This record gives sequence, C-alpha cells and structure tokens, in this order.
Amino acid sequence: MPVPPPGSSPAHFSNLPPPTNATPAQLREYERGRWNHFLVDEAWRRTRFNAQPNALLTETIVGLTPGQALDVNMGEGRNALYLAQQGWQVTGVDFADQALLYAQQRARELGVLLRTHAQELAAFDWGTNAWDLVVLCYADDEAHVAEVHAALKPGGLLVFENFHAEVNAAWNTSPTKQIGFDTNYLPQQYAAKGFRIVRYEEPVGPADFTRETRRLVKLVAQKC
Repeated sequence: MPVPPPGSSPAHFSNLPPPTNATPAQLREYERGRWNHFLVDEAWRRTRFNAQPNALLTETIVGLTPGQALDVNMGEGRNALYLAQQGWQVTGVDFADQALLYAQQRARELGVLLRTHAQELAAFDWGTNAWDLVVLCYADDEAHVAEVHAALKPGGLLVFENFHAEVNAAWNTSPTKQIGFDTNYLPQQYAAKGFRIVRYEEPVGPADFTRETRRLVKLVAQKC
C-alpha cells in the first residue's frame, strides 16, 4: 500500500516510532499494527479513506459475467465486498490481519462469502490461470506484471489504480521510498507482456486512499 503522507495518520498512532534496534520480524509486526490501525480506525475511515468501492472497478465490471476475483492487498475489503455482492467469488490477501477480520465481519452482515489470506504478498501464491479479474487498487508500489500475467485466465481483466509518481514531490518522499508510477509506465509494461490495454488515464482527482486531489494512474488491461 502507499505510504500515508505526513500528517495523515491518526494522531495517537502517528507519533509511535518503530521499536529501537528492532529485528526484521519486529519491524514487520510494527508495520502490521500500523496498517491494521489505518484501515479500521473510525477517524481514518471517516476523514482520510474512501469506504466506497473504487469507481474504475465498478465501471469495468458492468455487464461482465461474475467469476473468480483476486483482490491484492485488499485492506478492509471495500472492493472485495462490492464484488461479492455482485456475485463474484472473491479471494483477498493482506498482511493486516485485523483489517481482514473487519472485512469478514462485514461479509457476514451482508450475507456474502469472502476468502481471505492474512499474509505478506511476497509469500502469497497468486496461482496460474486462476482468476477472471485481478484488482490492484492502491495495493503497493509494484506493477506486478509477471504475477498478474501468470494468475489471470486468458481474457481475464486487471483493474489497477494508484498515485502518479509526481506525488513524491508533494509529499517530500525520501529518495529511497519513492512511490507511484511514472507517466505511461503501466501501459508500456503491460503491453510489452502481451496485454491488451482496455483503458488508461492519468487524471487529477480525489484518490481513494487519503482522499487528496492528486494525479492518479488508472489502468484496465486484458490478458490475451
């Protein structure tokens, strides 16, 4: 997931530094706790996070026959739950385990089924020719071209939305922690892998994640 910009964190959590001399395992648990807080904290959800399904996703699936969908770094489940309500069989992965419990509670309230995996994405098996739809909405800062190509069924669709790389200047991001995607990077990478680019835009508008008005990247690509 993108790193929250300075000042966007809920106050009582944002001032908590990582443990001193932390081991890699301790740092992972610190990050897990941090993201669990961001994704389920009511103040964050009310003021800094779009709890509605992603608009590009809702537009893309209009008229599609529901099938198997993978929501990558799904957070508290806004997109996964929407897909499940539309008849999709949805699997989501995220290392923020409390966020997944939140999503499962909402699924029970809505009367839909979600399959969730509480693990880091690097350890997750995306599968081979397994999905009709892959969702990468504010998931992380990788294009995941190879993983998506292997995981999608022929004809399957990718829906991808995130920040444009110019957000780094606005957020004064460290050179070692740059986020977002350069102009035309995504369609070039996916087209080179043989995908058909269905839709690509770089609009300035409200981001689902943080609700700031920023330049975004929006991609829909189909595996040929």
